[in-house]
Amino acid sequence: MGELVGIVVKGIVVVVGNLLTMIDTAELLGARRRRARAAASARGERVEYPCVLRDAELTAGRERRGRLVVGDGPVRWRSLREEPALFDPGELTMQAVDRQAVTFHAAGGRTELRLHPDEAPAVLRALGG
Repeated sequence: MGELVGIVVKGIVVVVGNLLTMIDTAELLGARRRRARAAASARGERVEYPCVLRDAELTAGRERRGRLVVGDGPVRWRSLREEPALFDPGELTMQAVDRQAVTFHAAGGRTELRLHPDEAPAVLRALGG
């Protein structure tokens, strides 16, 4: 009887282990954070959207992770190391989209912005486009 219980327990552990590897926990946690940001935006609060930016002036032409601060006036770019700066790229054109990110380019290719597809509409509304 003990051997049978051991086999059942090992089987359950294997099944649970396999299920856990199939769950995208980062996406689950990210979805929760995105819903919280959407709710804050709907209430008219200031929201910081995570993104990756490459801009000739703001990031010296390198890709950098940071946040777009929306609300309380114009949209601002905030990186971890610097003070928030005005972000006004002009007209953005969508270049690529997948489950994880949507990429926009500004005229002339001087600016590239990547953010989550769920948050792109809110950022584009804030930028006036």
